[in-house]
Amino acid sequence: MVGSVTTHPAWQRLEAPGRVVVRWPSCHELAALLCACLDRGLVAVPLHPRATDDEVADVVDRTAASLIVDGPPAAPRVRAVPGEPQHPAAAGLAFIMFTSGSTGRPKGVMLGREAVEGNAAKVAALHGFSPARPHGTCLPLYHVNALMMSLLGTRLTAAQLVLCERFEPTAYFAGLGRAGARTASIVPALLQELVEQGPAWPESLEYLITAAAPLTSDLADRFYRLYGPRLRQGYGLSEAVNFSFVMPTLDAADFRQQYVAHPPPVGLPLPETTLRLEDGEVWLRTPDRMRGYWQDPEATIAAVTPDGWLRTGDLGELRDGLLVLNGRRSEVINRGGEKYHPLEVERHWRAAGLTGSFAAVPVPSERLGQEFGLVLAADDGPDLAGLCRDSRFRPAVVATGQFLVTSTGKPRRRAMGERLVAAGESAQRYDALLSYARQAAEEIVGHPVRPRNARASRIHAHALATVAAVPETRPGAGPRSAAHDALDALVEHWPALADGSCTGQDVMRTCPGLWRRLMTEWPMGSYAALAADTLAAAGVLGGRVLEVGSGVGNTTGRIAPLVTGELVWSDGAPELVERGSWPGRGVVFDFDRPPPADLGTFDTIFGTNAVHCAADKLATLRWLRGLLAGGGRLFLSEGANPTTATGTPWALDFLFCAFDGWWDRGGFRTRAEWLDLLRRAGFGNPGFSMLRSGRHDLGGVIWAAVE
Repeated sequence: MVGSVTTHPAWQRLEAPGRVVVRWPSCHELAALLCACLDRGLVAVPLHPRATDDEVADVVDRTAASLIVDGPPAAPRVRAVPGEPQHPAAAGLAFIMFTSGSTGRPKGVMLGREAVEGNAAKVAALHGFSPARPHGTCLPLYHVNALMMSLLGTRLTAAQLVLCERFEPTAYFAGLGRAGARTASIVPALLQELVEQGPAWPESLEYLITAAAPLTSDLADRFYRLYGPRLRQGYGLSEAVNFSFVMPTLDAADFRQQYVAHPPPVGLPLPETTLRLEDGEVWLRTPDRMRGYWQDPEATIAAVTPDGWLRTGDLGELRDGLLVLNGRRSEVINRGGEKYHPLEVERHWRAAGLTGSFAAVPVPSERLGQEFGLVLAADDGPDLAGLCRDSRFRPAVVATGQFLVTSTGKPRRRAMGERLVAAGESAQRYDALLSYARQAAEEIVGHPVRPRNARASRIHAHALATVAAVPETRPGAGPRSAAHDALDALVEHWPALADGSCTGQDVMRTCPGLWRRLMTEWPMGSYAALAADTLAAAGVLGGRVLEVGSGVGNTTGRIAPLVTGELVWSDGAPELVERGSWPGRGVVFDFDRPPPADLGTFDTIFGTNAVHCAADKLATLRWLRGLLAGGGRLFLSEGANPTTATGTPWALDFLFCAFDGWWDRGGFRTRAEWLDLLRRAGFGNPGFSMLRSGRHDLGGVIWAAVE
């Protein structure tokens, strides 16, 4: 494919230092194309493969580029544009890397050939790249990390580059092992996937190099427990080519001291790099530095001092001689290593039809570092669920009525984001469960015993829907869970379920302890965890708090230690209430009926995967609203079905059809249905925190308030 580009007449006619804008997915072809640009003395301007045509046109216009190269999924396409190939500012450049700046408009970082090759050579030497020491990466080549360290570092040292085009933990480690890679790169968002799946460590691999987003102590600890101290964090930014700091290798004791007991440091400066802390901000002086921002002298002057210090915008301190970062001075949202200015995100939301006063805020995310949060000043009835359709700028959390501003009217983005929680599940693990569920569904629909009652008919129909919607694949590698055991039990007892001689509750009784495991372990346990985190971050556990549908008490046990006021937990089944041993008071409350008169009013009410079981959900929500004091809030942690826009069922949908309160009550509702029900019940200021797993929307927490 690259050959069709490099033999194109427009490519052949272009002379150095002509600019080539490249929109191509990360793959071996992109690597070859970027190297071809270097060899020809052309200035490559790599863009995200999902960059829009308008974004490409803007970059082409700003850089006076002469060529646009588009890669897959279509056939490679070369388009000549009337640029200015001999632009004087481009002389000696290797790349122009566009990144979001503090003004919100992407800025073009100009990287000279000497700076690029100098940084790549230093990093390669630090990690020992050589023909005998292959290096691997799963990171995109259109970002500086993989481009500078992995591609150029291996090119300069004649080391083999093991390029993983699509990250999957087991496949990544297997590929590294086959090639005998000694080092490999990763970022915290993917490191999370790795420790969740836990594939065998490649025998040849000495350590992983992580950067691009902050590494948390919790994630470092989980990595250490699996693989030991074989992780080195680094730090850099596009304006300094790539890495400026890298951690030394540590033994087990030092690793736990530096990475686990304290916030993980980013290490020591590279040779010829000098650190200066100016009022807590990290300043760097290094020959491996940008020449400036393309056609933006004001931004360049703001970033680089007259005597050559680069102001990074990051806050930091030294601990044991190692640099520790303490966040951004600016408001950039760092989502999985990609940096977005809130103004950029807000423009996309406004273009999508959002009106009024609102703000994009950074929400802490263990998986991605930060996620997009949307806070609206007022509930003017926007289609909140519809805001989640744009995958690139989709808000993970939406809140209304919690808008905070300074005395001058500027949004207090960080303060708003700290009140919210973003969550995500491993895409590989959930897809593996979905594949396993499809196999179980196939056994049910293919079984000679046919359904003879309404419950069994519902199981059978939903199993058919699962088979139809889920691709036929072998279940991927991953830890087995109670959900797998429950699916096996459902298949085993299908004949009895089909003829009506048993129920889902009867199936669970034949497997002691399985029901508690199913409701507390992954994936059901994720809803309780998100509920607890959301309530704690919102600061709503200080007054009278009521839990409805406590069930086995998974959420109750998490919430009880956090409540500083009075906790009342309830369930419609007296035996469950009597069995509870948590702090607070347990009462029998069947939310299908009006609440007991002596309950009083509450400041906060919550429930986890409970209210969808109500026969008349609108009536139940109205009863709960009547139990809330003015300004009180209702939080419901609920799953979603279907999980995709194309109608993929929730993985355990047909399993739960075996239980009363599911098959006869309609099961999970969509987020849009919940938001509509809350408004119809008289609630205001709705919001939600999504629980996502790759392309799947698994529901999450929905909330609203009594105004």
